[in-house]
Amino acid sequence: MKLTQLRVNHIETPMGFQINPLSFSWKVEEADGAKYQKSARIMVKKGKDVLFDSKEEESADSLDYPVDLSLSPRTRYQWSVCVTADNQEKAAEESWFETGKMDEPWQGKWITPALDQSVQPILARTFDVHKKPVKARLYLCGLGIYEVYINGKKVGNEFLAPGYHSYDFHLQVQTYDVTDYLERGKNEIRIWLGDGWFKGRLGFDGGYTNLYGDRCYAIGELYMEQDDGTETLLCTDESWKSKASPITFSNIYDGEIYDARLEDEDNWKDVRICEPKGCGVLSDRYSLPIVKKESFQVQEVIRTPKNELVFDFGQNLTGWVEFDCDFPAGTQIKLTASEIMQDGCFYHDNLRTAKTEFTYISNGKKAHVRPHFTFYGFRYMKVECDCTVDQKDFTAYHLRSDFDQTGWIETGNQKVNQLFSNALWSQKDNFLDVPTDCPQRDERLGWTGDAQVFSETACYNMYMPAFYRKYLWDMRAEQSILGGSVPNVVPRLKQGMVAEHGSCPWADAGVIIPWNVFLHYGSRTLLQECYPGMKAWIDCERKKEEALGGPHLIKDGFHFADWLALDNEQPGPFGATDPLYIASAYYYQGAKIISQAAKMLTEGIRQEDPKICEYEKDAKEYGRLAEEILQAIQTTYFDENGCCVCKTQTGSAIAVEFGLMPEKQKEEGERLEERVRRNGSHLNTGFVGTTLLCPALTHTGHHTTAVDLLLNEEFPGWLYCVNLGATTIWERWNSVLPDGKISEEGMNSLNHYSYGSIEAWMYSDVCGIRPSRPGFREAVIEPHPDKRLKYAECTLDTAAGRYTVKWNCQNDGNVTYEVHVPFGAQARMKFPDGKSEKLTAGTYQFVR
Repeated sequence: MKLTQLRVNHIETPMGFQINPLSFSWKVEEADGAKYQKSARIMVKKGKDVLFDSKEEESADSLDYPVDLSLSPRTRYQWSVCVTADNQEKAAEESWFETGKMDEPWQGKWITPALDQSVQPILARTFDVHKKPVKARLYLCGLGIYEVYINGKKVGNEFLAPGYHSYDFHLQVQTYDVTDYLERGKNEIRIWLGDGWFKGRLGFDGGYTNLYGDRCYAIGELYMEQDDGTETLLCTDESWKSKASPITFSNIYDGEIYDARLEDEDNWKDVRICEPKGCGVLSDRYSLPIVKKESFQVQEVIRTPKNELVFDFGQNLTGWVEFDCDFPAGTQIKLTASEIMQDGCFYHDNLRTAKTEFTYISNGKKAHVRPHFTFYGFRYMKVECDCTVDQKDFTAYHLRSDFDQTGWIETGNQKVNQLFSNALWSQKDNFLDVPTDCPQRDERLGWTGDAQVFSETACYNMYMPAFYRKYLWDMRAEQSILGGSVPNVVPRLKQGMVAEHGSCPWADAGVIIPWNVFLHYGSRTLLQECYPGMKAWIDCERKKEEALGGPHLIKDGFHFADWLALDNEQPGPFGATDPLYIASAYYYQGAKIISQAAKMLTEGIRQEDPKICEYEKDAKEYGRLAEEILQAIQTTYFDENGCCVCKTQTGSAIAVEFGLMPEKQKEEGERLEERVRRNGSHLNTGFVGTTLLCPALTHTGHHTTAVDLLLNEEFPGWLYCVNLGATTIWERWNSVLPDGKISEEGMNSLNHYSYGSIEAWMYSDVCGIRPSRPGFREAVIEPHPDKRLKYAECTLDTAAGRYTVKWNCQNDGNVTYEVHVPFGAQARMKFPDGKSEKLTAGTYQFVR
């Protein structure tokens, strides 16, 4: 038996992260004969001093063990856990976390270069180190984005720091261990700054610049500790110098120009002390680092009919291309990114105004070249250079926030497997600090509706709690100035349509995302942190609808509703399902979730906690509100026979999955199945309906029809794009036409994850694993075998441990099942014949 994945606030060995409230978690692996945790002992130390000792505690929750400690800034703490299993076997492990600046006053000053505002600057300072320190920490924030170098070496492995967040409310500080970067004698620190999201072009239709600030800034403190305990501090102040960097142009959408001939220029200027105006306070980071996660070599070199040289990397990915070169001085090489070829030629008109270029001008020296302050969504790179280039010198690197895969599905159908890969990659590509709509064109914004419909799938695929914690913090911050309303985009752009808020089901992300995170990871600490924002959105809706009088329904407002559905005879992106019906259904669902969340929170806190009264009151109040909304929906949107009057696939799917007429659910499922059949066994749903469609069919006894939709290879359907060579999910069902031509519609991203939400159904119903208690401590395993898939195998590394479920259709008509339940968990195995078995930790095989 061993302990693994010791995490603090869902991060292993966090340094400088926002640590309040403090919570620990761990897993038990290789338990052999042990079944469950009998007790655990958690200790926290500062040096040799014990700050916390739980003693042996039978109720210690490995998913979420909160500890209330008074922590000091810039301090490392050790923590350990010792688990005793039911068979008395023990296992122990240690880890650590280190606080950042916390609320400690800053001695460093905000500095900005005494240069033109359009310059991408370098800020620098030399300093002496008389004796190499035993410990050195750098606390730094640069705006818009930055990289820091000490003695010519880039510090750390993250890029695009400090990331994209709601700068109006907080400015995230990164903490770096720089002990090994410092040398005895003379040292130099350089901070390279770029426009990034902070002041660069942002937003579609040309976008806006200087949204959050009109200059580049930096603030930092470098603490160097000697072996005798003495400490030296170097701060950003008037003594620093500035100059223009070799990056002569940079922004997120258009790319970057790097002129290596400027690297050795010594035209240093002063800096000015100047604080960014209108921004939030400096705070320890929430954002996970943005890092290189995977790499790709050139799969094919294409010489097009237009004599263009194009490299195909074989996968639509987010990141950039790096290369080695040895060109004569003044030689220019330009790379241009795209997702698709047209008529055998390079094409990137679907990226709208985004230039997506990277230009490098050589200084005549050998160099390893990469972008610094931009990124691209691409499969193809057009290469323009007067010199001969070798494909072996070029590597594509995938960048995303630093989280890892937790879910895997494989079936006997290779096209379905490719679909799984496509949805997984669209998540990887769009989860770069915020869950964006797309990673390539002049948008790349945190649309809340896209994030909401995909959040369940996201939590199956990847380990997401820390990533979502940051996104939801930004969401609550934006809500604080909007009366609880949730913006269409988080972080919120303050100009144009993207500044709007309160549209269903985009705003419902404020309730649904934190609830899905809780169901998957079981962290009451995180749920409690998110709860005020969840409640604020429902209260905002209630205030508005009550002001209009009548029953509890959403009665007005703009709503995206079933965005991009195909069932509306009128041209445009809006589906045929009544948007007020959809909004009211989500209002009901949100109120019900608040009631359930309040009940869960009462279970997770001590009886003497004053919040328990608030949660108990909320559980009753929002439960009552949910019932009143439901009654109003039934009166308004269902006829005397209990049929939903919104006679669309989406209307029925919502009625089934949200339980709007529970006693008539089977009949509504029959109508839904009939509507699919009448539509030639095709779906016609948009963002809302697509997420709910297959689950609604399966849950009402029409799983065969749901699999029909999954396996459909015609437009509209998931395998249509697979047959056309897609490696990610498209924004529209027909973003590419059967002849390979891009559709003429105005929005045609080939890397949008929303329709990839089908994967949640693949996990929960095809493979059949879903939580019955938050965090998968208890699970339902209810596979739905279909011989057309031959077999399905799912591995799911949940918060409680690793489950595996495999079913295989045999030639004799039987189905074999193999299931593994992890240590400390139990599951109810349900078979298609209605029989079930209770399973504890272990591996099981069945034949039915």
